[in-house]
Order: sequence, then C-alpha cells, then structure tokens
Amino acid sequence: MTVVLIDTPGGQVRASLRAGVLDAPGVRYGTASDPRSGEVSGVIAGEAQTRPAAFPQRPGMLDGLLGTALSELEQSEDAFTLRVQAPAGAHGLPVIFFIPGGGFTTGSGESRWYSSPDLVRNGGFVLVTVNYRLGVIGHLGPHGDPSESTKPVRDLRAALAWVRENISAFGGDPWKVTLAGDSAGAWYAYALSTEPSVQGFAAQTLLISMPRLAPLPVDVWLKHRAAVLEALGSELATAPAPAILDAQEDARAGLRPFPYMPAESVEAPADLVRYADSAQRIHTGALLIITTAEESAAFLRNQPRDGFSEAGVEEFLERTFKDPALAAELLVAEGEESDAYLQMVRAATLAQFRLPALEIAANSPVPAQVVRFDHRSKLDGAYAAHCFTLPFIFDGTDRWRDSPMMVNASEAETARVTASMRELIGQFLYGGVAGDSRYDPRAPRSLVIDALGIHHEPALDAELKLRGE
Repeated sequence: MTVVLIDTPGGQVRASLRAGVLDAPGVRYGTASDPRSGEVSGVIAGEAQTRPAAFPQRPGMLDGLLGTALSELEQSEDAFTLRVQAPAGAHGLPVIFFIPGGGFTTGSGESRWYSSPDLVRNGGFVLVTVNYRLGVIGHLGPHGDPSESTKPVRDLRAALAWVRENISAFGGDPWKVTLAGDSAGAWYAYALSTEPSVQGFAAQTLLISMPRLAPLPVDVWLKHRAAVLEALGSELATAPAPAILDAQEDARAGLRPFPYMPAESVEAPADLVRYADSAQRIHTGALLIITTAEESAAFLRNQPRDGFSEAGVEEFLERTFKDPALAAELLVAEGEESDAYLQMVRAATLAQFRLPALEIAANSPVPAQVVRFDHRSKLDGAYAAHCFTLPFIFDGTDRWRDSPMMVNASEAETARVTASMRELIGQFLYGGVAGDSRYDPRAPRSLVIDALGIHHEPALDAELKLRGE
C-alpha cells in the first residue's frame, strides 16, 4: 500500500493506493456546532479528514441478513464524512454518490461493505459513499419543529455540494454525478431528485429497493417525539447519545413502523409518495429503478412460516389491490411450488416496492428503466430479499463473505450475477437509458437479472393498482 496526498479545495486528503485504486475514507463534507439541532456547515479549516465513523446507532433489524459489519465502526455525532474510491490517474470519470440504507436508523458509507476496488477499477468511475444523521438524533429535535426531521436531507445536500467542489481532485466529473441509494437511502435519493434546491447537483438517479413510505403527518411525528421524550426522561438537547438510543428502542414498540423518518415539510412534501405528482418534479436526466423479486422476505422471514395461511394471503390481496384476482396470479410462477409464506412475501413486495417503481417510471418526465433482481439467496426463507442486490454491486465475494444472505453462495453464479449488475450500472453511468430499454407505460417491459444473465420480459404487474388510487 502507498499513501497518496490529494489536494482538494477543502484541504489535503490522505488516500491509500492499492492495485490502481485510491481509497480516501473519513473525508469531511461538513460539521455542525450542535448535531442534535444544528445545520451542517462547511468544513473547518485544517479538518478535511478524520477517522472513519458512523452516526450513533444500534444493531439493525436486518443484521440477520446483512451481517454485523456496521458494529466494527466507531460511532460519533460528528460523523459528517464520506468515502471516495477512484481509479488512480482518473480524469473526468462519472461519479456514483451512494446513500446507504438502514431503515432510517442504521447505516454508514464508511462500512467495509462498500470497499469496492474491483467495481471502481473495472467500472471506470468514482464511488462516493456517504454518512447522514440517523434515528432520533437525525429526525427529532429539541424544538418540536417538523423541519428538524429533515436534517438528513440537508446533510446529503451538503455532501453533494462537497462533491461538486472537490470531486475533480479525485478524477471525477462534477457534472456527471449519479445520485443513488438503497432502501432508506433510495428514499432520500428520490426525495433529493425531486427537491428544487438540489437541482444541478446530479445528472441521473439510481434507486435500489425504494419502499413506499410517505413522510409522517406532523401530528404523528409529534406523537413519536413525545413517546421518545417520555422514554428518555430528559431533554434531547442534553441527554447522552446512549440514553437517546435506549429511548429510541424503548419507544419504538408503541409506534408505527419506521417511526424515525422525515415528517411532512418543505423538504419532504406530503405528495412525495403520490408518484404521479412527485415524479413530475424529477430534475435529473435519467432514472434507473431496481427492485428484488422478494423484497419483503427480509421483514417476514423471522416469523413462523406455518403462521402464514392462504386465507391470510387472500385477505391481504382483497384489502390491498383493486384486482385481487390478477394479483393472485402474479404470486406463483408457472411450474413453481409455493406456500402461503412465499405468496405473502411477493404480495407485500408488489405493494411496497414493485408498484412504486413502476408508478415512478410510468410518470417520469425523463427516460426511466425498471429492473427486477431475481437471483435467490441460499439462506432459508430469504429468496431474492431486500438488500440482496448489494453484494453483487459492491465486491460481494470479499467484503460480504460473512453476510448470512451469502451463505453457500455459488462462486460461479455470484460471478455471473455480479457481471450482469455491473454491466447494467456501467451502461447507465455512461449512456443513461437506452432507447430500447426505456419504460413505456403503453407497452410496459422490465429487465430481469438472474443467475442466467439479463433479459426483458413484459411487466404484467404494471396492470395492478392499489385500492384508494
């Protein structure tokens, strides 16, 4: 390993150089005088870089799939950092600005999961992975103002501004930035792609496994805040971070799912989840949307499998879809054996992940492409679960080897699926959405990635509509 010093407008940054790839972790994109309520501001002179860290968090609900790599990082309320990986000697390359997910309460762009020398070197682009404030500290505040719930949006906007000013020092083109994210990170990527104040900071958008989640109504957000304060027994402004994390978990049981996320506000408008409306505000030039075939297995697999029933699936379809009979037809592939668990997984996946992708693509004012990831994990009950795309993007054979969802993975299959994913992303970075791949709601087609490669198929699920639409 060689240490390289890189001069940037924000200050000098140290990067390691291995096998032709520069890796600069802990790069500051800003700081905050008070991370609980303050706004992120510019980098302090002389503090262009610090030790890699994560914002305060507890183990995530999907650790049983992903593994525990996040626990290896130090935690700090001042973790306003990002990590840059780039081919040595690069100049004018496309940039991926990747926002990790984690249910709005966990995650870090500094995790070893995103160490991706092969991806960066062979893909020919610059990778930026970013931190943002999480959980109660990120989405509540001492004043009870809904704008306190969107601190992460402003963190990410500040990080994008850092990229605009500094990424050319690493060989990236600041005008060829793809704004990307997974899960909650995709939710933020979509919000930013429709937020006028971010216009011009990104050229394209890549959404991976974005859930259908509306910003919290303000009264609900205030209820969540009150529950946390009651559990905490002191003020948010002065309580130690571990006590806040304890209260975050203690209060969660009585609240709706994903209680710590943005509330309805200027930066998270109420219509964000009404995609026919919000998609019209997309200001990037192209859109790639990826979902997995069984996203919801990540959230249902820990329940007893024999607790699912055909009657329960039928009831879910009746209350969720306008045409439950059509939905039922889509839950079982021809010649496949499936049980009520797998059918419920697919039904929930359609409602919460797949249909949002199709709705956004159908209403997008810019070229859009929709992809279904259909490669299955060997982990019992996981199938093609939420987050299972990540190892096939970010050098999975090395950095994700201890991830439970990669148990007994075939090296040959992993290599083929990884090649397909990287081909897809590389084509998008360099060429946007090709004409024959553009989603057309009049004749909807979707790309499918599985162990055999990439192919097109009719998007039959595009005919589905949710009740109430």
